[in-house]
Amino acid sequence: MGRTIERILVAGAAILLSALAGCHATDNVFCSSAGCGWSSTDWARVAALSPLPDPPPDPSNRYCNDSSAAALGASFYFDPGFSGNTTLKDSIGRTVAAARTPLGQPANVSCASCHNPTHAGTDESSVPNTVSIGAGIYDVNGQQTVNAAFYPLLYWNGRSDSLWSQAIAVNESPFSMNGSRLQTYWRVVDRYLAQYSSVFPDYPNTQLTVAEATAPSGKPGTTSGCQAGSATEPAGDAFDCLSAADQTVVNRVFVNFGKAIAAYEYTLVSRDAPFDRFVRDGPGSGWISPAAERGAMLFVGKASCIDCHNTPLLSDGRFHDIGVPQVGDHVPTVEDCPPGSSTCDCTPGHEAASCAPSGAWAGAKKLVAGKFQRHSSWSDDTSDGGAPCLSTEIAVPPSCGSEPDPTLKGAWRTPSLRDVALTAPYMHDGYYQTLDDVVRHYNVGGVPGAATVFQLPLCGADVGGACMDAGAPAPHLAVEIKPLGLSDDEVADLVAFLGTLTGTPIPPLDAGAPHDAGAPHDAGAPHDAGAPHDAGGPSDAGPSQ
Repeated sequence: MGRTIERILVAGAAILLSALAGCHATDNVFCSSAGCGWSSTDWARVAALSPLPDPPPDPSNRYCNDSSAAALGASFYFDPGFSGNTTLKDSIGRTVAAARTPLGQPANVSCASCHNPTHAGTDESSVPNTVSIGAGIYDVNGQQTVNAAFYPLLYWNGRSDSLWSQAIAVNESPFSMNGSRLQTYWRVVDRYLAQYSSVFPDYPNTQLTVAEATAPSGKPGTTSGCQAGSATEPAGDAFDCLSAADQTVVNRVFVNFGKAIAAYEYTLVSRDAPFDRFVRDGPGSGWISPAAERGAMLFVGKASCIDCHNTPLLSDGRFHDIGVPQVGDHVPTVEDCPPGSSTCDCTPGHEAASCAPSGAWAGAKKLVAGKFQRHSSWSDDTSDGGAPCLSTEIAVPPSCGSEPDPTLKGAWRTPSLRDVALTAPYMHDGYYQTLDDVVRHYNVGGVPGAATVFQLPLCGADVGGACMDAGAPAPHLAVEIKPLGLSDDEVADLVAFLGTLTGTPIPPLDAGAPHDAGAPHDAGAPHDAGAPHDAGGPSDAGPSQ
């Protein structure tokens, strides 16, 4: 009888606590030592990682939070008609054996092909599953578009400072979509004119006046000016042979294409992961397993993951050399990029913007030189009069030197860990396939020798060739990378914690037929409505401007 009353009293207390504090908070009263062993400092660190707020506004894109622009951008994002033909080239111009389609055939790739929103905006379709494949083959693993609106700089190397400029660069990349701005212009005219004009009423897109404007594709060539019919310039130099006024019209539609896609990507935010519920309701709340909770303690404590994976994005947005080898199929090495190369020049001590292996060093050079960056005339931000440059702090200093910080050589951006269980492979070159591999990489302090490729000898009488002065900044392994001394059980706990960072699934959109705004549109003379300006034109492998 006594034990029965005792059980009733305990059950009644549990029910009362549940009513007062919520069913999961009830566990706090009875939680085991594994759930209740938090120090106030460690819990404060964990609590600062959630919830994820709304993305910061982008002053350079006044449409970034426009729902109509986002709807149009979603159509663009899933439409393979903006891609050109397969080039079978990699990022430094080498011929590859295969891509998604045979050479010269329509690549049929959209943004969603390599950035599937239902898979955290990453590429799970490339084979082998290391770097991304489109019209050609990339040098890096495709990054997330989910949560991309939070980053101050885009790409693994930081070469773009807005989502819209990143989107249009990808569109014209010969190893990504291999589209072109003239092709994009006509795709918008033929398929989306009414919807486009509703979103962008100040920028009508039916003003082309010269006969050459009927060309189905074209983008700036390698040589300035018009070389009509050139066999080496993109699409016979069709874009460069337009009048200046027509080039401006095409460029405006091209930029707005990117701004609409960016508006859609602003809606791709990972929310309400089990980790977020755990932070909301507290230790021992039951939203994550005891192993994952131990992993969270390690994340902010012994394993020091929070040093770089901080903020609610679980990324510092900065660039670090974490000792990952620059190896793998189609991943360019310094040896692949000899001095003087027009496609990848890694001259020791004088690396060019084309030196793909140098990571954020090359990204900084490209960021400053970009035509469509935040500081350009295509930006909606009238307050930004300065040119951007990159530092290890991801800042825009009052004045920028002619060269980026040398410590950026071999450094790559810290990715967000939100949805990380969905985003294999890992690291910029897809070096690891599992989260267990990634945690063990950090546990041993990186791969020995992987961070020394850009080191130079100190200058002196006995040193010939490239060297650096004593005391000058030099590339180095990030100071955070050191052996951690984690046991196998602790590695497993950290992996369990990383599995709790997956947010509520983002609903898929119809990725089938193009999201038309109506029937194909006749833009008027000289546009020939009888010959659709579509993705089947000649391959555009010229450089992106």
